[in-house]
Amino acid sequence: MRRLMIEVVAVGMALALPGAIRAQAPSDEIPVCRATLNGTELTTLVQFRDGYTVEGPWRVTGPRAASMEDGGAGIAFGATLDRIVEVDPVSGKRESTPFPSPLEVTFEGHNRDELISRAAQVWCLSVWKARQESPKPVLGDRNLSKTML
Repeated sequence: MRRLMIEVVAVGMALALPGAIRAQAPSDEIPVCRATLNGTELTTLVQFRDGYTVEGPWRVTGPRAASMEDGGAGIAFGATLDRIVEVDPVSGKRESTPFPSPLEVTFEGHNRDELISRAAQVWCLSVWKARQESPKPVLGDRNLSKTML
């Protein structure tokens, strides 16, 4: 799954639209999506109902002023992601998977809270799509990361 996720995360980052998960997923499949910004560290997190969790530990630069699509003023920051962290739902074990090369994305919003919310939405949609498109794990195998390689 990690190889597929790396590819889909890259595509999803470019294509994600706010609210896209709600439009595509039945309500019982909607994951919890969160993001926190502490200094230059942005952590995006998606947690599925089965407990499977994927974190994105980003490094950010900025913020800087940005012009929004609606013509209003906003802020933007650059973000670089060089790995994902998967959390096994049974053991709680955290496994970090580095990317072959870092992803660079710019997040924008009218204000800091909206910017962080959009980062969470983009991450959530990207991981959700990767999970939907990956092969299912072998029954009885509790380590999803290794099963999906």
